[in-house]
Amino acid sequence: MKKKVIIEPTRFDVDIKKGLNNEQVELRKKQGLANVTRKKTGKSYFAIFMGNIFTFFNLLGIIIMILMLIVGSWSNMFFFVVILSNTVIGIFQEIRAKLSIEKLQLMAAPVSNVIRNGEVKEVEVKEIVLDDILIFDLGKQITTDSIVLEGEVETNESVLTGESVPVKKRKGDLLLSGSFVVSGKCIAKAEKVGTGNYIETLSSKAKQYKKPNSELLNSINKIIKGIAIVIFPLGFLTFLTAYNNNGNIINDAITKASGSMIGMIPSGMVLLISVTLTVSVIKLAQKNTLVQDLFCIEMLARVNTLCLDKTGTITDGTMTVEQVVEYGKLENYDTSKLVSMVLDATKDANPTAVALRNKFYVEGSNKPTTVIPFSSARKYSGAGFEGVGTLVLGAPEFVLRNGLPKDINDQMNAFLKEGLRVILLAHVNNVLTEDDKLENATPLALFAIQDTIRDDAIEIIKWFKDNDVKVKVISGDNPLSVSVIAKKVGIENASNYISLDGLTDEEVKDAATKYTVFGRVTPDQKALLIKSMHDNGDTVAMTGDGVNDILAMKEADCAIAIASGSEATRNVAHLVLMDSKFSSMPSVVKEGRQVINNVQNSATLFLMKTIMTMLTTITMLILQKDYPFEPKHLYVIEFFVIGYPSFCLALRNNNALIKGNFFKSVLSKTLPIGISLYLNVILVYAFKDVLGLSDPQVTTMAMMAMTFAGSMGLLWLCEPFTKVTTLIGFSSLFVSFIGFFLFNAILKEGSPFIVSLTPAMTFFVLGLIVLSFLIINLTPVVSKKIKSLYEGRKVNG
Repeated sequence: MKKKVIIEPTRFDVDIKKGLNNEQVELRKKQGLANVTRKKTGKSYFAIFMGNIFTFFNLLGIIIMILMLIVGSWSNMFFFVVILSNTVIGIFQEIRAKLSIEKLQLMAAPVSNVIRNGEVKEVEVKEIVLDDILIFDLGKQITTDSIVLEGEVETNESVLTGESVPVKKRKGDLLLSGSFVVSGKCIAKAEKVGTGNYIETLSSKAKQYKKPNSELLNSINKIIKGIAIVIFPLGFLTFLTAYNNNGNIINDAITKASGSMIGMIPSGMVLLISVTLTVSVIKLAQKNTLVQDLFCIEMLARVNTLCLDKTGTITDGTMTVEQVVEYGKLENYDTSKLVSMVLDATKDANPTAVALRNKFYVEGSNKPTTVIPFSSARKYSGAGFEGVGTLVLGAPEFVLRNGLPKDINDQMNAFLKEGLRVILLAHVNNVLTEDDKLENATPLALFAIQDTIRDDAIEIIKWFKDNDVKVKVISGDNPLSVSVIAKKVGIENASNYISLDGLTDEEVKDAATKYTVFGRVTPDQKALLIKSMHDNGDTVAMTGDGVNDILAMKEADCAIAIASGSEATRNVAHLVLMDSKFSSMPSVVKEGRQVINNVQNSATLFLMKTIMTMLTTITMLILQKDYPFEPKHLYVIEFFVIGYPSFCLALRNNNALIKGNFFKSVLSKTLPIGISLYLNVILVYAFKDVLGLSDPQVTTMAMMAMTFAGSMGLLWLCEPFTKVTTLIGFSSLFVSFIGFFLFNAILKEGSPFIVSLTPAMTFFVLGLIVLSFLIINLTPVVSKKIKSLYEGRKVNG
């Protein structure tokens, strides 16, 4: 067998200032050497159709429909209309959500700066070709494996290696796709493209963001598995019992078994959850919020701690230099010239640098011999100049590590108490590199910089406070100035602040739950704070816009990025605020709460029928009696007590904080209603002879009692009553009453008209309704009392 020969493409010798020309770019594309990867942006249309059609409950429904066709029971096939409509609605909403997401993803798609035909231009990542000349600076994600040609950067490769320590990259070093720039700027040449990139060769564990641990999804899977385990044996035993009881007539046995199995299927529940979530995605998309993971909406609902980076959230990211205090001068250089030299050398474009540039910038800077790019760990940047030494701009306590002189310290604290950011310009006689330790710096000037607080910040912070969400501020700035700004916008306990500079990991973990404002925080410490809060039982959302937020966002239960911030930050986020407005946050959290609160109530409606059917089936098997219902007998409760009310309830306003486990919460509501329905059916069966009921009359009365017991449960779930829930509850009660008459008139195969019920039967049904009301309303009270007594005994030993 011949060995396959891989022909390497001819490499272009590219001029760093000119880059590739149009002909070379087109040739690379024809050769298939563009940066196209296998990355998915969501489900394909095929996957959406398959995922909605071939569900466990759908397949079971198809089997039962085929059985009904075989036995010729046409009136019992109407349940398939529900399955079909569920499937169509699910497909429609998922496609609609997909289109909404793709529209926003196009706006948020990463781009790269390339040099082509001697000009710098912005292109989509997939348009990069082999040998392209690329420009990478702070906040940019490395989009393709590249060789550094000029300049220096520090990159974070945690996505690839798990290590968060910045890695220095100089001329000749390889930049790995998937990593991101945390400081510096460089020009590089595309070395690999598309599937040839290092990140593409890694296992599936190398993901850009952590998927939320969805309790909702886990609970639904548990419910489906539980039903799957019991439905087949119970259905088979029901078939055998009916077959033996009805003279070995297979048609009757199949119909009875089908009635039992259909009753156990909460067919609309999974659809309800997926539709509710996808509707939320669409609603959020209309508010310029990109949802990158469907189940992060659930995590938002459960958030009780919101962590903010001051810049870009409380403040709008713009700054102005308010005051300047000079302490010394260099011969022939004034402050404006010195600041301009550093800014020109480092090419920093962060808000602080922009404020300094606006205040001081003058043309004609000296050429630097060394550059020290800004990093969140260093908290300063600088540059070395021949004949001048090294000029440094940064946080005073980091620039003057040996201690601040008293006059500078006093002045700094005075500025900090006003909520101002303080930057120090200092000079070192020697020419330093970023590897050298900064010592013996001489202070030249102190700059007080004012952050611009967002107009809506006070209102937004108040909303979170009123809705039981703790707000914490995590910043790289001095904690005193951050605390002052936090107070201005109304953050509770804002005066409770701490600097994390020099603290050990254990001290940081201990501080996480004790303080509200954290200053001088490194990226690693941010991540540690979020993890510690999470380990303490809090559900944490983290908002961020810069590369120093990425590690913390990956630890958060829900990561929210500001679109105007770093490209790499958007890539790790679960949600992206496309309009970069912090004011969108309350509506996003409200949407999450509404979804989960309403899904819990609506899921209860679907599962109450499942509980009733399982208990009734087991009881009949023990008594060796036929299961009393055919599929058609459940149509009234399916449509009028469960169907349309559940979808109405799923869309009502409900902004209460989510508490407790989804599965336990649903079960605590489902059991009282399900047991009530079951008792209604069994008591009718038990009093059959006393009331002188025929078998068709037993079925009719059981249907009536079960339907109205379900309505009692629906009314309970509608509390607290609003105009909307009152309308839903009582309209369902009325429509189910009318529907019961109509269904008995239309589907009267063996079932008498309702008018044949005697007064005794009517009073008996009314008694069952009262019993249902008492069971549904008193069970939670009794359960709470028992739990309280148990916990009291536990405390008392």
